[in-house]
Amino acid sequence: MDQRIKGQEVTVNVAVGSSLELSLTDITNFNASIKVEPLQQGFLGEFSDRVDMVYKVTGFDFEVQLHTQDYLRFAQSIKDKAQRLTPDVTFNITVVLQFPNGETPTVVLPDCSFGEIPLNVPGRAEYVKSKIQGLVSNHETIYA
Repeated sequence: MDQRIKGQEVTVNVAVGSSLELSLTDITNFNASIKVEPLQQGFLGEFSDRVDMVYKVTGFDFEVQLHTQDYLRFAQSIKDKAQRLTPDVTFNITVVLQFPNGETPTVVLPDCSFGEIPLNVPGRAEYVKSKIQGLVSNHETIYA
């Protein structure tokens, strides 16, 4: 019987810049979606439309719990880039999947752009967390 991959075999790392000096690692879930738009055009003399598609972006979201002030620095770095105070800073996400058969592809989301950056304090006995959403113009999968 083939074993399927579980979350314990997936590593997600969110880094600011090229170094890992500031990174988020306490990620509880991660989602990515390749956004493709279908195109449809009808022509005279044809009995059905022709269809095609165009790639738009890759979207992602993840939830992270806080264990250091790195999240606050991360949020500040996003704000600073959006205000063009540090326009050269980049945000990169790597997702490494360790399949039971030994394959370890890596999905790279380079130069991420983000939407709202919330801070959620749900209650006295619950972990402080944030759900972050963003987009990348393109992503790359490195097969190993």
